[in-house]
Amino acid sequence: MALTPAVCDYMRELARKLDAAPHTGRGQLIGDAAGFLGMSDKTVYRHLKSVAGWSSGRKCRADKGSTSVPADTLMTLATMQREAVRDNGKQTMFVPVARSVLEANGLGVDVSNAHLAKLLRERGLNVTAQRQAAPVQKLRYPHPNHTHQVDPSLCLVYYMNGRQRIMEDREFYKNKLENFAKVQFKVFRYVAWDGASGSVVPWYTEAAGESQASLFDFLMHIWAKQEGRLFHGVPKVLIWDKGSANTSHAIKSLLASLEVEAITHEAGNSRAKGGVENANNIVETQFESRLRFEPVNSVAELNAAAQAWAEAYNANLIPGQDTRLRREGMAAPVARYDLWQRITSEQLRLLPEVEVCRALMTGKEETRQVKAGLTISYKHPKAERTQVYKLTGFPGVNVGGMVTVRPLVYGEQAVQVTVERFDGEPLVYRAIPELDYDEYGNPLSAAVPGEGYKSHADTPAEVASKQMDALAYPDQDAAKARQKKAVPFGGHIKAHSYLQDVEMPSFLQRPGTEIETPAHAAPAAPELLDSVTVMLRIRSELGRNLSAEEHAFMSVRFAEGVPEDQVAALIDQFKQPIEDAEPIRAAGGLRAV
Repeated sequence: MALTPAVCDYMRELARKLDAAPHTGRGQLIGDAAGFLGMSDKTVYRHLKSVAGWSSGRKCRADKGSTSVPADTLMTLATMQREAVRDNGKQTMFVPVARSVLEANGLGVDVSNAHLAKLLRERGLNVTAQRQAAPVQKLRYPHPNHTHQVDPSLCLVYYMNGRQRIMEDREFYKNKLENFAKVQFKVFRYVAWDGASGSVVPWYTEAAGESQASLFDFLMHIWAKQEGRLFHGVPKVLIWDKGSANTSHAIKSLLASLEVEAITHEAGNSRAKGGVENANNIVETQFESRLRFEPVNSVAELNAAAQAWAEAYNANLIPGQDTRLRREGMAAPVARYDLWQRITSEQLRLLPEVEVCRALMTGKEETRQVKAGLTISYKHPKAERTQVYKLTGFPGVNVGGMVTVRPLVYGEQAVQVTVERFDGEPLVYRAIPELDYDEYGNPLSAAVPGEGYKSHADTPAEVASKQMDALAYPDQDAAKARQKKAVPFGGHIKAHSYLQDVEMPSFLQRPGTEIETPAHAAPAAPELLDSVTVMLRIRSELGRNLSAEEHAFMSVRFAEGVPEDQVAALIDQFKQPIEDAEPIRAAGGLRAV
């Protein structure tokens, strides 16, 4: 809470008294101040330090940072919490439940839940720290045209009835989606950004939506040498999102032949191509904002204006503006094109003719069987005859196995060799025929020791993450184990079955109140049959006519009808010999004689 000036003065006066008091008397002064201000002793110490800069001068405990909780127990608890995180990032197991599971499995913990949570935070083992286990990797681009980032987006400018129009927020928003439908052909802005120089290249096209054709035309535009533009050339790496056009077979085939490594970032991780995201903003605010005051009549005119602006922007030649690139490692800002011109001839890979690139998009791969000696035969379009390509040292390539081969544009009759794998992404290699050797008889294509890449050291959180993986899935690949829904810890953790062994106390049983229910209905009375019908049935059973006495008995006794369930008994009674039968008595006191 904020302290009033009066309390701040009190704290300063208290600090002077504490300095003058003997060490044994400081506790009383702190206690009196806490009682007077209505604070705890700890709060008084904190305000003394923040207001007056006073500290007790106590040394840290020699055992600070240590704990009675074994490291293995802490790691197991942290791993359980992390493995219980859902795919959407929601944490479903917290310290109290994890502690209960631990104790049920013989891992006792003698500290409070709050202290357990504190230990996890201090060691970077809590779920929050693990979500941030992988820090943002700073990227370095070795030279111009090494890495390009590209990104398409819907432009606010569109054309209808031969006029330039701009999408206004008041006309195009979520409650007026029908206005979007009216614009059949929208204008899409494609922007390329060079990682090393920061050069920005926009290009516009009019279409109903993003398409493979538009993407191809865009790549041809930015990589080909254009009149009046300095920027050109094919990169080694291309970073973009997972659009359907980007990942289409034809575009992938083109990039593979040009030896461009396409990297698509994961959904929701737009910062992976933050350079082009910022470039899009630059184009929208630095160029498209001008169109309101000086409209153009077509997409062709729009592209001409955009190129003129981009050349001036990249060269820092826009009057009244400083468009130089500023980076931490540069002593002074530098124009983007000044950086781009540092590209060497070896680094500047020229784009083949557009028709050649179009053919590369539709070209098909050929299959070859690996021969003895790990070789294949293939005729490159640039070669006059079939040549032998050695595949020695390519993991996954076996004698008798099948590989796919496609020609590459750059290199000495180079080919791309792809080996399919049953459990993951295919292996892709680049092979050239062995044409050049050094003076010692070794192929120049062989790797030189010591010229490899080095990965950066793991952060403590990443180290902990790997330890958790090894603990949860020993001798397994953790990512694949999770994908296959493997049970962490090999299923040895009792998470709920131990609850079945809990001995419940004897509870006092209280008498309840019975619920009154309506009485059950009496069974239905048997159906009554006509007495004449029954007598005819009895006669049929006896094979004789009823006597007058029997007829009188039936007529009087069953005047209302004969119950159906008594018919069989009456037949049995009438079957007895007349002399043995009991006298039949009719209702009303009549006696048969």
